[in-house]
Amino acid sequence: MDIMKHRFWASYLLAALAFLPLESAITTQVLATESVLQLAQAKSAYTQYMQLGYNETRRRNYRKALGYFQQAERSRPGDRYATAAIRNVTSYIQRGRNRIAFVPGRPGRVRSAGTRGSCFQTGQNIIPLTPTDKEAQRTTAERPTLFFYVPQTSTTVQALEFVLRDDDSSDPLYKGTFKPVGQNGIVSVNVPANQPSLQIGKEYSWTFSMICDTNNRDKDSYVEGTIVRSQDENLSLQLNQPNTDLDRAVLFATAGFWEDSLRTLANLRRQRPNDPEVQKYWEDLLNSVEIKEVVNKPLLPCCTVQK
Repeated sequence: MDIMKHRFWASYLLAALAFLPLESAITTQVLATESVLQLAQAKSAYTQYMQLGYNETRRRNYRKALGYFQQAERSRPGDRYATAAIRNVTSYIQRGRNRIAFVPGRPGRVRSAGTRGSCFQTGQNIIPLTPTDKEAQRTTAERPTLFFYVPQTSTTVQALEFVLRDDDSSDPLYKGTFKPVGQNGIVSVNVPANQPSLQIGKEYSWTFSMICDTNNRDKDSYVEGTIVRSQDENLSLQLNQPNTDLDRAVLFATAGFWEDSLRTLANLRRQRPNDPEVQKYWEDLLNSVEIKEVVNKPLLPCCTVQK
């Protein structure tokens, strides 16, 4: 699309030359051509540096990757993907032995869990596995998966509920009610395949609730947040190369896609529960966003929609 835009503007400028004096037209033509070439070269340099940066990240050559991402950012100042990669790779280097880390663009967490119902033990709250409560978590997935730590309760929770909303509509994009789990641990909720996919660039809000009393929803304990689907062409090209799942988790985290990185590692934990390397990556990722208290909590088999 960018190349087509460049060609359009170049054609437009050249067409306008017909109405200018010959000398002025020649000067304008040269300037227009140089401008188009500079834009194309900047895009080419940016793409090249981002690809090299992701490739070195996959190899865990973080210092070399950082240099490439910095050059990409200089080619396209303020670029979201380049700045996210610089933040995360810098964190890998600073943390030393960490194999993976995540640095939100707007750091900070507030651990309140909305209204706390009567079924909770003192001091217990739902904890969303998100990097920050101050910005939308990013995903490449059409139908993402979100993770929540549910605490032990003093009485039986009647149901769990997840609602995903498109703020342009009063009706939920997706609403699921699930059977409660009988222990504390991490549950995951994914948007089913038969539901509408998330649109690229659009922000969606979600709410996850533990229903303590179906007759009085004011007693619910809940958390809420936002998620946005994005697309990084350079990351997609790198992901199409031969990669292990751990490579993919690191690449997603480096590019700023929290949901993808967390989902990849959670799936690996289920597949390889006794693998110390997988556990180390999982610990590093959660510790990097200050969710240390759930690192060793089990992944529970949830959630199945109730009929």
